Amino acid sequence: LKSFKIKYTEFIKYHPNGKMTVEQFALMYKSLFPDGDSEKFAHLVFSSFDQNRDGGVDFKEFICALYITSRGEVNDKLQWAFNLYDIDGDGFITRTECLTIISAIHSMMDVTSDTPENMTDKIFKQLDKNLDGRVSKEEFIEGSAKNPSIINILNSSR
Repeated sequence: LKSFKIKYTEFIKYHPNGKMTVEQFALMYKSLFPDGDSEKFAHLVFSSFDQNRDGGVDFKEFICALYITSRGEVNDKLQWAFNLYDIDGDGFITRTECLTIISAIHSMMDVTSDTPENMTDKIFKQLDKNLDGRVSKEEFIEGSAKNPSIINILNSSR
């Protein structure tokens, strides 16, 4: 509880109105990834943290998302990741949405080993089991849970 109070005090110190703006969130990401272009990815993650869609991330939204992404169970992390990729919130990930996220990650981390287009194709080949050109939450969670490299990445942050 003491740690929680310290985090809240720190949050309010930097965000006295009780909400983090997308610009503040983007600055935080820039400090984490100073060598890449993190702005687009930061905006996408911000949208996934802003659960009530009011244009700001309050302490509860921030701490809940941090908990899920850092200490949550694999299934919770996969659900969060699905929501990140499902940019329009329609319950499916399209190629365009996947390419948007992968491109943003490439820019942020300066990945040159493969193109975002090739990575998107590989992801869809693995996850789009019914070949309808989109990935449902069930396909995403089931397919990701069967991929040892994804599970290792998700477990490494616990």
